Order: sequence, then structure tokens, then C-alpha cells
Amino acid sequence: MVYNVGEKKDFKIEFKTNEENKFIDQRRTNVKSDLIEITEDKLENILLKHLTQLEIRKSWITPLSLFITIILANLSAIFVDKFGIKGSVWESLFLLMAMFSAVWLIVSLIRIFKNWNESSLAHLIALIKNAKL
Repeated sequence: MVYNVGEKKDFKIEFKTNEENKFIDQRRTNVKSDLIEITEDKLENILLKHLTQLEIRKSWITPLSLFITIILANLSAIFVDKFGIKGSVWESLFLLMAMFSAVWLIVSLIRIFKNWNESSLAHLIALIKNAKL
């Protein structure tokens, strides 16, 4: 196919069909899509709520880091009397902090497993679409 463009007769644009083009074997199109209409304030509200759900997925990092640090400090330290506090008290404080961080880690992991589906991208899209969950 040859098309003349403008008033100049010497300028030509050529388009080749699939039979003429040796580089394209097959052509497929996938342009069907859903249109989602939503107000800005509603979208912002949904995204802010989902952002807190995403933060839940990362909530295990801090308690695990504290637990590992406290356990390593407890294993490698020799507790002596400092600041008017006996060494055995320091050791028991470190054990209490380790237990506290372990409980915090367990609670965080439970929250992650309970909210796993709600923090997914598919759930966010369903909320935006106002689809049944």
C-alpha cells in the first residue's frame, strides 16, 4: 500500500501488510481493559488503609533484630557491677528484654499470617473496584 501525503507528489509512506513483512510471524493484540472510576478522596482513603496493611508485612524485622542482638550480647557478655547495679541484675534484665522481644516477634508473625490476604495487591485492586471480597 502506498499513500501520498500532502500536496507534494514525491513524498510517500509505505505500509507493508503481514504477508509482505518477513520479520513478524504473528500479531496478537490484548487491549481489552476494565475502566475503574473512583473519586480522589476515596482512592486516597483506600490507599492509606492499605499502606498500614503493607506495614504489617514488615513488622517482624524490628523484633527479630532486637532478639538476635540481645541474645548475642547475653551470650558474649560478662556481666559485672556497673552504675550501682549488680551483674546478676544486668543479666536478668537482658534475659527479660530477650523474652520481651521474642513475644513481640511471635505477636508480629501472628498478625502477618492473619492479615496476609488483606495486604496483597489483589485485595487492593478489589477494594478499588468495590468488588465483593
